[in-house]
Amino acid sequence: MRAVEYIMCESVVQIHCKGLVAAGLDGKVFFPNEENYQLRMASYWSTSAALRPWCMILPATAHDVSITIDTLVQNKCPFGVRGGGHGSFALSSSVEHGVTIDFGAMNGTTYDPQSGIASLGPGGRWQDVYETLAPHGVTVTGGRAGSVGVGGFLTGDGNSFHSASHGMACDTVVNFEVVLGNGSIVNANANENPDLWVALKGGSGNLGLVTRFDLDVIKFPDLARPDIWGGFLAFDPSTSTGHAVIDAMAEFAENAHLDQNTSSIMYFGHVPAAGGDVLHLGLENTLGIADPPATSVYQRLEGIMSTYSDVVPMTDLTGSENPAQMAGFRNIWFTLSFKNDARAMKHAAELHKVAVQKLEKALPPNTTFTTMCSFQPLNKVIADHGVKNGGNVMGLDYWTQSGNGILFLAELRVNGANNEARAYPIIREWAAGVEGYAKKLGVSWGWKYLNYAAREQDPLSTIGPDALRKLRDASAKYDPHGVFQTLRMSGFKIPVENAGG
Repeated sequence: MRAVEYIMCESVVQIHCKGLVAAGLDGKVFFPNEENYQLRMASYWSTSAALRPWCMILPATAHDVSITIDTLVQNKCPFGVRGGGHGSFALSSSVEHGVTIDFGAMNGTTYDPQSGIASLGPGGRWQDVYETLAPHGVTVTGGRAGSVGVGGFLTGDGNSFHSASHGMACDTVVNFEVVLGNGSIVNANANENPDLWVALKGGSGNLGLVTRFDLDVIKFPDLARPDIWGGFLAFDPSTSTGHAVIDAMAEFAENAHLDQNTSSIMYFGHVPAAGGDVLHLGLENTLGIADPPATSVYQRLEGIMSTYSDVVPMTDLTGSENPAQMAGFRNIWFTLSFKNDARAMKHAAELHKVAVQKLEKALPPNTTFTTMCSFQPLNKVIADHGVKNGGNVMGLDYWTQSGNGILFLAELRVNGANNEARAYPIIREWAAGVEGYAKKLGVSWGWKYLNYAAREQDPLSTIGPDALRKLRDASAKYDPHGVFQTLRMSGFKIPVENAGG
């Protein structure tokens, strides 16, 4: 490093990072040469997201967060925010030129049986949440993989096993404890700052730093056995079988409101760890009912190669690792949605095959990569629950006015920054091809699920005019100086009003 660059770096650290220490946060600020810094860097789910900041601050209380934001704002220091660290892309949960506020030390879960409220720290992971709540015979609407983080999941909508029965996870938050851009600590709920409460449900990190989530719990039917039914079907991945499974998913999605406790997710994949090309279907019933009638649309199909069905503790189901989504790799995700239409899904599956072929040519020989082309129902009943629970800014209610939909995800996992760069345009092209075809059919939705979106997809511009107005109004009221639009570098921001939003 040249002398001028070194002096500049030292000056930045002195002003911004050591300023946090001087503000009373000694022992909670970590620098690149320290072990705790390295341990936190190694704990990101996606290597793509693991940017190395000037320093990181791990607050332990809301008061610590208040001091942190006060200090950063005073020094006009850019920052990023990390909850559980399950973002897929660079700048999803960290920064390189700035300070990362890492909520890893605020990861606890408590339960009050009298109020029926579970309180969750933003830096927790869902597996720990479920394991803490299970002895009480209750759970909450959270991630379907235990490694997913709490904070980003809940502020980014939150699709769960319970979406059809309770709405997206954010819809079950009855109170947010939030540190605003001026350092004040407030609560947001149906009675106190209700417009902030609504805007935080799907508004991501645009309004403040959430330091506690209070959620309504869900009681298991048998309180002594917090169980869930999990089913798994592996199909012959041939085109004819795939089309039949897609037709079955379209039927399932159209009737999902009739059984709001049963969910399904289907994916075509190139998964070397599972033997190559696969077609898998995951099924769940949150009442612990094995093989519920709603799943018969799948189980009657030909081409089933293997099955699994069992009623298990929910912690077992969420703790099992999907080989296509293991940690420690570079990840590329693109998402979109469309009306419940089998033709669009079939085209997406065909374009997945094309993408795999292109990846095999573009990546160096013997490069191992994994892809997934997944589909999930987006039922109108999910949006209806959100409206009933006080509203949100997800915008799903805007798009489901025309009926039920499908959530699509194009996903790639690979090692190496160069391989990620080679693969990115291929995955983008695949998703764009699906969206273009859906538009041609007249079934495209503009909505992008925030927790799946690529950085360039700008999901908050797709939530519809009413939700966007609520989000902008809340930002103007609770963050009048635009701290989370100017200094926060990570995550998705509110679209500028004159930029087509």
